[in-house]
Amino acid sequence: MSQQLFLPLQKLFIVLSISLLVLGCSTEEKPFTELSTGVTNIDFSNRVTSTPEFNIINYMYFYDGAGVAAGDLNNNGLPDLFFVGNEEPNKLYINKGEFKFEDVTDQAGVAGDDGSWSTGVTMADVNGSGYLDIYVSRVNYLNKSGPNQLFINNGDGTFTERASEFGLDFEGYATQAVFFDYNKNGRLDLFILNHSFHSEKTYGPVDVLRDIKDPKAGDRLFRNDGDTFTDVTEEAGIISSALGYGLGVAVSDINKNGWPDIYVGNDFHEDDYLYINNGDGTFTESLYDFVGHTSNSSMGNDIADITNDGYPDIISLDMMPDNHDSFMRSGGPDLVIIAEAKKNFGFGEKNARNTLQVNRGLSPDGIPIFG
Repeated sequence: MSQQLFLPLQKLFIVLSISLLVLGCSTEEKPFTELSTGVTNIDFSNRVTSTPEFNIINYMYFYDGAGVAAGDLNNNGLPDLFFVGNEEPNKLYINKGEFKFEDVTDQAGVAGDDGSWSTGVTMADVNGSGYLDIYVSRVNYLNKSGPNQLFINNGDGTFTERASEFGLDFEGYATQAVFFDYNKNGRLDLFILNHSFHSEKTYGPVDVLRDIKDPKAGDRLFRNDGDTFTDVTEEAGIISSALGYGLGVAVSDINKNGWPDIYVGNDFHEDDYLYINNGDGTFTESLYDFVGHTSNSSMGNDIADITNDGYPDIISLDMMPDNHDSFMRSGGPDLVIIAEAKKNFGFGEKNARNTLQVNRGLSPDGIPIFG
């Protein structure tokens, strides 16, 4: 068969194959059905307005969005939804069943306040009352102000903002927060993931810069002491410098020793962090003891047993566009001279790709083997 004849037949075969695939899929039942606002009564929209004072130029995470948390706030067995917008008021929707929700923001007292820039939200029973509370992460930068907020559930459909009372009114560049019992005393502690900004403090020997605590950008660990929380970041061994551009955090027992560990995804500059819980109130950052490389611009992560072998695996998502032109326009890879400089400074190996770290089990010394 000639090359000229082969190519048209090859194309015809591809078209027919795709057509059959589409026809085959079209007869299958859709796994999900989109429900309109008219059905659910959920009409939240995260609208942002670019201004000369606050925009993508002077705040590089301007279009990163905010967040949503789901949880049964009134203990009726149905998950409720809490939305935060960057500069929109918070919205709380109580689940009435049959995918119908009621906006109870005003009567619940959780709208927040004007002038802030919210970035994330999580639910947890912070005070051990049996009801889920709500913690909102916010950014205090340029003309945006306001500390993180803790809405304590009163158990009667209302909430009271009590972050200051609990010592959790952190003011900085927060991205997200996660509650977990790191010291296994039965109380939920708090890890706050923060992000940084371009700074002259972010280039240099990493073993020096990581020891310089930043008042707004560095991550934080707060220990729950019952009626209040104590900042134990430094004594716990958590890196809290301007190097970290935190965009993702996950908690899991990586080395299967019964103590929760922390994985932090850092955007484009700093390495990710893998904090191994030592079981004595401290953590040891051990990322490159376990893995060979990570994503370059870690935008989010999760930990789960993907291979069903009983060991937690780690996935990190990168921001690489799907075509070369967009990749180069959005920054592209580091120039060779910059990459070499960062390597000499002590930064680790990274690739501009999504990364799946498969946990192959533990070595005889109890160290996870990823590959």
